[in-house]
Amino acid sequence: MSIVDPSLPARLDALAAAWTVLSRLLLTPASEETLAHIRNPALLEQWPLRDEDGAAARGTALLLESAEMGEGPDAVRRDFTRLFVGPGRLKAPPWESVHRSRERLLFEAETLQVREWYARFGLAAPRLNREPDDHVALELEFLAALAERALTALEEDRPDDATALVEAHQAFLAEHVLPWVPALMEMIRENADTSFHTGVAELVTGALESAEFLLPR
Repeated sequence: MSIVDPSLPARLDALAAAWTVLSRLLLTPASEETLAHIRNPALLEQWPLRDEDGAAARGTALLLESAEMGEGPDAVRRDFTRLFVGPGRLKAPPWESVHRSRERLLFEAETLQVREWYARFGLAAPRLNREPDDHVALELEFLAALAERALTALEEDRPDDATALVEAHQAFLAEHVLPWVPALMEMIRENADTSFHTGVAELVTGALESAEFLLPR
């Protein structure tokens, strides 16, 4: 399908919105305000990457279940800490290098490769050299930025720039997201104590499954 397909702006907008929301939910524990917002049934009905019976549908159902079960900010924070922060062995380490490097350590080659990707587009991790650049939330945020820039390029009638940005999105997805994030989402599903984080994992899985269709090569 051509980059000039008239449906592409809507697909870019949907993908950028999904990446943005999911990156925030994986970066810090959800506050009471965030939980009220993200679990609002009317909002979930408008999830940009909805499907009939796939991962996105399971994810939205789990977020509704989380609200019905009364999972509050304290329970979500405890679960977030167990999964991603510690102390102790993390149930779902959120850094690419931990999953992909030979030594399973932070700040390995994968981290520097991701940093180079960000720099290519004038971006940098917010806590450069203090926290790893290859946190899953930052990688999804970068995908959102590429999708948003591609959408802007289309709106400004710059198809060549849009093509380059779409290709960059797909390349980063293939090189630095798909090789490890699906496994991370499986770790979350297996180890989460809350329906909330299980639902987030399903929504990420749905977004990954949709990306190839939304932004074909």
